[in-house]
Amino acid sequence: MNNNEKTDFEFAPKSTTSDHYAGKSYSFGQLVWRRFLKNKAAVISVFVLIIIVLIAFLAPHFSRFSPNTPYPSDSNLAPGMKGHWFGTDNLGRDIFVRVAAGTSVSLEVAMVAMIIDLVIGTSFGLVSGYFGGKVDLFMQRITEILSTIPMIIIVTLLVLVMKPGLVSIIMAMVLVGWINMSRIVRAQVLELKTSEYVLSARTMGESNLKIIFSQILPNALGQIITTFMLSVPNAIFLEAFLAFIGLGVPAPLASLGTMINDGYTQAIVYPYMVIFPVLFLAAIMLTFNIIADGLRDAIEGN
Repeated sequence: MNNNEKTDFEFAPKSTTSDHYAGKSYSFGQLVWRRFLKNKAAVISVFVLIIIVLIAFLAPHFSRFSPNTPYPSDSNLAPGMKGHWFGTDNLGRDIFVRVAAGTSVSLEVAMVAMIIDLVIGTSFGLVSGYFGGKVDLFMQRITEILSTIPMIIIVTLLVLVMKPGLVSIIMAMVLVGWINMSRIVRAQVLELKTSEYVLSARTMGESNLKIIFSQILPNALGQIITTFMLSVPNAIFLEAFLAFIGLGVPAPLASLGTMINDGYTQAIVYPYMVIFPVLFLAAIMLTFNIIADGLRDAIEGN
């Protein structure tokens, strides 16, 4: 072959070849965090939620106004008058401090809902989906029976036995609030337990408990996190709705639902009485939904 003749192949320069990947490697958690930070709406929602949490738990303690003590001389003041940022209600109570106190109640309900979902719902779904057979059949009949009873009926029955308040709402969530989480976790387990790595772990003689917590649970964690983040707005709305119809925290304690109930009757004359509680309730639910969507996209790699 002539040296001047062109060939179809040529050697690559040595500087362009590499035996190893020189870039930085990231763990799964780091990748999820980096993807989440790229979601501007989710990041902004986190900051908004932090501000709401600080207002909810700090304002009632540092304000010179009490959320439950009436001041008849300051009744029905417009926002900004006499240092009342959101105005006052018909009993002279500061609406800003009462909204903060009501928001703290909603956030407490949200935390309880998350714990119930994680402890009861996740455990129930893991056991039901993994063992299957008669165990799954029996456990699913329990969820079907409980799911046929509306939450409002359960809370009403509990209020007849117990005093109206957060305890009855929390008891109702303990009874039926975890059902949706258990079903989602069960569906994930049914899909994951037939995967090759689970079958390999069984072949190697791993115990069922170790397979559940080391193989199945980590791979279902993304769906679990997304589900309980989405369950938080539902729990907050449930508490506000029950308070709105008189089954929530008793007067004179503040709750966003009770404030909306008190304010909507005077919305035409004093619209600020209902606007501010509604805005805070909407902001809490919206931020949790956006954060949940951001986590789901980050976990799924979208």
